[in-house]
Amino acid sequence: MPGTKTIEQRLDDWWEKHYGDVYGEQEPEEEVAAPEEVPQEIVEEPPSFVRFGEGSATLAQLAPSFDDPDVVNRSDAAYQGATITMAVYGKHLNNYGSQYSVDPHLLAAIAGYESGGNSTAVGPTNDLGLMQFTPRTWNEIMPGRSLDDRLDPELSIEAAAKLIAREREALKNEDLAVLAYNVGVSRAQQIVRGEKEFPGMSRFYWPVITLTHERLRQSLIEGE
Repeated sequence: MPGTKTIEQRLDDWWEKHYGDVYGEQEPEEEVAAPEEVPQEIVEEPPSFVRFGEGSATLAQLAPSFDDPDVVNRSDAAYQGATITMAVYGKHLNNYGSQYSVDPHLLAAIAGYESGGNSTAVGPTNDLGLMQFTPRTWNEIMPGRSLDDRLDPELSIEAAAKLIAREREALKNEDLAVLAYNVGVSRAQQIVRGEKEFPGMSRFYWPVITLTHERLRQSLIEGE
């Protein structure tokens, strides 16, 4: 991928910009070396994505890496679905992304992985539609709407934007909100705290969505 920074570095920069002051700085050790004595590798060590307190792990540590072959292959398929979603439903992605302060490219990446851009897709656990909502989550996010409305791509995109915004607010972290889209808020917290494992294939969810999201953003930058 072109550019002087890796995806991990770009995400680290994003984290520092948006959440660098939220959790505060770590307490320094009793003896702190002068700046010129600090080894270069320590100076350049990136911050964590997720900071839930001492003992918590990061998604980058727990999930497969972005260059894992399974992640790359899944991202290839998700990217194709995401580009279809952007071409057909770009207006809705932009409208609801703006309304709920969620990057439209992130919504497209989720759609690409969840349904391949197919608004009539049916999942194995009665997930339905472009953004693959279960009946329970749909009723929580879109009260008053029928379950058949999950097949409406505009409503599906609106519900996805609302869900990401809600989970981001609950977790104070967009990376965890992406994972929670797949496993729920409580399970996402338990995973980074080491209390539970990723269920099923959900260990791929965050890296695939994140890699696909970055690829979409790069495509926009490069004008592809």
